[in-house]
Amino acid sequence: MGKLSWNDLRLIYEGQYGVEADEASKWIAKELFSKNWFGTPEKVGRMWQDIEVCIAYSEFLIEVDKFKKKNRYTETAAIEVMHEQKHPAIRAFATEAKHGMFGMSSKRFRNLCSQWNKQLRHAGFLKPKPQSEYTRKSLIAAAKRVEKKLSKSKLLVKRPNKK
Repeated sequence: MGKLSWNDLRLIYEGQYGVEADEASKWIAKELFSKNWFGTPEKVGRMWQDIEVCIAYSEFLIEVDKFKKKNRYTETAAIEVMHEQKHPAIRAFATEAKHGMFGMSSKRFRNLCSQWNKQLRHAGFLKPKPQSEYTRKSLIAAAKRVEKKLSKSKLLVKRPNKK
């Protein structure tokens, strides 16, 4: 058996699930090009399976870093301004990602970039954000408070058993 065409796939859906071929093509297109491509905050999108997209995004982040240092912006503000100005770096990333990034609002693009950064940091593709000393100390103190509460609750649970 050779390669399946889109039409063959529509006909398989039609024969197996009892739907019309046009309806099956709508389902397939929705599944392929919906949120599964970009991903959701909980799930990494399919676009990151392509190494070329990962390389293009890392080059885009380098350009964002240069832009933010030059204009003294935060990262999210730099991404939003670059999108509004239709920066060539976004255009280059969009061609690799096979999706028009200028069709969405700049806030939506900024939110997607933040989501992707978070997911790629968690996956180990990007370096984690550096923590300030104050943040590190407060996280340690919070962990100690939680541990102290747990130890007290364990003592409370043990007291009735001793009597």
